[in-house]
Amino acid sequence: MAQGRPKAAAKRPGKTAAAAPAAARGPRKGGRTIAPKKVRVIQQQKLKKSLEVGIRMKIEHEVVMRASSSLPKKLAVVKVPPAGAAKKGKAKKAQP
Repeated sequence: MAQGRPKAAAKRPGKTAAAAPAAARGPRKGGRTIAPKKVRVIQQQKLKKSLEVGIRMKIEHEVVMRASSSLPKKLAVVKVPPAGAAKKGKAKKAQP
C-alpha cells in the first residue's frame, strides 16, 4: 500500500489558473463555422449564398416598386456609401 503524501506534480495548479483568464475575455469576433475541405460542399455553399443574395435583392426591389407606385410623391432610396469612401471624404474636407 502506498504511504506518505502524493507527489507535487499530480496537483498541477498552473493549468486551472491559465484557463480562467481565457474565459473572462468574453466572446470572440467572427464566424464559428469550420470550412469544409470537400470541393463539392464548398461549391454548394457558394451557390446557396449567391441564391440567397439574389432572392433578397429581388424582394427589396419588389418592395421599393410597390411602395413607389402607391405613394403620390416619387420614392427616393438612399444608399449608404461604403466605409472606405466615407473616410476618404472626411480627409478631403479637412484639407481646405
